[in-house]
Amino acid sequence: MVDKSVITPLYVQIANELRKEILSNQYGEHGCIGTHAQLADRFSVSLITIRKAVQILEDEGIVEILQGKGTFVRRASLVDPLQDLTGISNIMNALQMDKQVQVPVFELRDTPDWISRDIRRELGPKSLFIRRVVSVEGVPMSCADMFLPGKYSPRFTKSEVEERTVYQIYRDKLGVILGRGRQIIRAAGAKGEVADCLGLAENSPVLQIERKAYDDHANLIEYMVLSYEASKYCFEVELELNNQ
Repeated sequence: MVDKSVITPLYVQIANELRKEILSNQYGEHGCIGTHAQLADRFSVSLITIRKAVQILEDEGIVEILQGKGTFVRRASLVDPLQDLTGISNIMNALQMDKQVQVPVFELRDTPDWISRDIRRELGPKSLFIRRVVSVEGVPMSCADMFLPGKYSPRFTKSEVEERTVYQIYRDKLGVILGRGRQIIRAAGAKGEVADCLGLAENSPVLQIERKAYDDHANLIEYMVLSYEASKYCFEVELELNNQ
């Protein structure tokens, strides 16, 4: 609910609350979140405040207003514009969303054989394996399986990874200058522990990113397989047509 004693405007608080509910699939894919009058009554605010809150969500493309019917979910997912090598934590921070981060696995282990030979060579015989799960309102949104070169293992702690992204730790704690990243985006089926972390049945559809990140000297600093529950995340790309 909203708190009238804090400095954050009421319409921003309401937009944040409704956004969380939409992303946690409380209203389904195209459900109605209420009329302006119903929302004003629910939050005990004026219609003007509700209009401002709903306008924020409409500008984000999350809802659409159908005159005389109410406000309906348009897209119950987070949108990554693919302008930078980013992730769900950055997008949630930008939207001022509360998120919960869990790191159920954090250990130095043998670099697995299923990783390609060139990546294994850069990671070393042992790598720091981190599984990082991000949730909203208790609903899992993403599961990241990260492998960092074993030489960096003593420099990372589980508590840090729960509070900050790996890139932030590299940059702010280790003084590593971040370089470029390459990623492949594909449709896949949730398997084993990843399916369990996301609360999905085996082989449920997920959006999967395979990412390699490097420092400014082209040294590998992270290999990651990131899985999103298919309905919770999407990518949006703006293309130039004049070159066709």
